[in-house]
Amino acid sequence: MGPNRAGWPEQSPAAAESMGSPRTGTFRGHARRAVRLRALVTHVHAGWQRPVAVENVSLGGARIVVDETIAPGDSVTLSFTAPALWDPLVIRARVAWVSAGALPRAAGVAFELKDPGAAFGLYELIVTLAYE
Repeated sequence: MGPNRAGWPEQSPAAAESMGSPRTGTFRGHARRAVRLRALVTHVHAGWQRPVAVENVSLGGARIVVDETIAPGDSVTLSFTAPALWDPLVIRARVAWVSAGALPRAAGVAFELKDPGAAFGLYELIVTLAYE
């Protein structure tokens, strides 16, 4: 594929789907990987903890399905457990969006990776998922 009018190389349809598209307003800085993971989400201010299904994940965030009421801007932590991890990987995140409708709802969370160890642990988790 050749360059587009802006001089950037064109993406394949699969790459465009995983990254989003500036034309549709859904551009993502990090490609999402579809997964079937379980995680424990903790609402920092309300204090509740619930298991959630993680539908996709990237270095920038994740899409989760939660049975509790959450709102954009809420602060949460996600604890991932995986065979490749010795200890749960705990990552702080902020709720970016929540789908409308009845519970359970899908929600997007944006990771707040301030600890290099957590960022590296997330990277290792995502790389490991590529081989499962």
